[in-house]
Amino acid sequence: MTFQTIAILSGDRQKIIPNRSEAEVLSQIVIPFIASGVITAKWGVKTQSYQVLELRIYETKELWNKTKGAISLVIKGKKNVYKRFGDKASTLLSSNKPRVFVITPIQGAKHGDQDQQRIFKEYDKRFEIIEKVISLTGAIAIRIDKEHPLEDLVGRIKKEIRGAQFIVADLTDERPSCYFEAGFAEALGRKVIYVASQQSVAKPGTATKIHFDIHMNMHYFTNHDELSEKLASAIDKNKATLFAETDA
Repeated sequence: MTFQTIAILSGDRQKIIPNRSEAEVLSQIVIPFIASGVITAKWGVKTQSYQVLELRIYETKELWNKTKGAISLVIKGKKNVYKRFGDKASTLLSSNKPRVFVITPIQGAKHGDQDQQRIFKEYDKRFEIIEKVISLTGAIAIRIDKEHPLEDLVGRIKKEIRGAQFIVADLTDERPSCYFEAGFAEALGRKVIYVASQQSVAKPGTATKIHFDIHMNMHYFTNHDELSEKLASAIDKNKATLFAETDA
């Protein structure tokens, strides 16, 4: 299933934000809309920000492509499910729940070739699993690419790490940015739970290599179920330390 969003603008205009996952609609569209009345998204080749008066969200089985006709054909007969997203976004925005920053490789391309799509979907699925485990503890998982920060990206990452209760870091595929973020968190004294799949996502069949001395604290997994189980166990065993008060 996928979601088609229609943003109603002033002057009786509208913008279409098509083919987003449920998580993307919530974090990239609905939360910014409720928080500020402004949505930042890529329309065409440019990323632009608009004041939005109303959102309409429709769940569809098929992706929409404008070459196949107007979006009204795809959403015909569908119910506007905005309230479902709006209620959840309002709860998240009004809560004082601890935030857990998730470090994960941002690789692949949603609309790339088959291999790029495979990589993109794998890391997206991993975040959803981590997000679910963290939500069961009463905290909120934050992955920076799931939002549209107004300030510079590195500044936003540092801000989120500073304000995080603790960190979950997936070091699969040896991404320098992931090591940078994990190192910054360690320097601030934030607790970090390290995870990694036994094999590379980008290069299946290649064993994951972990640099420096953190390999002793690595939680390796071979599939999504094992990731969920090991992360949940690591949080449960260290709950008192992880959820202790932090110096922001």
